[in-house]
Amino acid sequence: MTENHLPPDVVKGIFHGDEQTYVFLFREYYYSLCAYARRYVGRTDIAEEIVSDTFFRMWENRATLTINTSVKAYLFQAVCNNSLNFLRKLKNENKLEGYFQETTSGHLSFSDSFEDLEPNSMIMEDFHPVIEEAVGQLPEQQQKAFRLKRFEGRKTKEVAEMMGLSVKTVEMHLAKATLNLRNKLKNFLPAFLIFMLLK
Repeated sequence: MTENHLPPDVVKGIFHGDEQTYVFLFREYYYSLCAYARRYVGRTDIAEEIVSDTFFRMWENRATLTINTSVKAYLFQAVCNNSLNFLRKLKNENKLEGYFQETTSGHLSFSDSFEDLEPNSMIMEDFHPVIEEAVGQLPEQQQKAFRLKRFEGRKTKEVAEMMGLSVKTVEMHLAKATLNLRNKLKNFLPAFLIFMLLK
């Protein structure tokens, strides 16, 4: 999506802490930002962590942000700065050389392909206890469908066969589970993080 297609009030939404604005920005730019960060740090997992942290800092510091460029340019510059800060920290700790020696050639990718990115992996690890507790409170059928689909990566048709239900019924359980989890997690996480976890 080009900058011209962004909602006209997106900057206002950023400063006012409009959660849907952050969900929108995450949905539009997360994968491309991860690929961009990986050009600097060479590893997918570290790139994901940097991008997630960039969004979280943006949310936390929204009242004092200064955006003099396009929103897209701001995000990419922020990710660039955070990637370089990560590398500077390693250099100051005399760990930079070892970091790249330990980074496998499979990690060192400079393409813009997103297929091998693992969205949510770092976030899921950080917030797993909170999510697990919320999932455990779901009704039995919703919980089972959600675990099979989101945690085990099963296809909806496969979940339906395993549960002995129709695909439509499974989709209904998943929709209800997602809605319930968003309601349960909204007091713990801003909406754009919930979107990352449940999308």
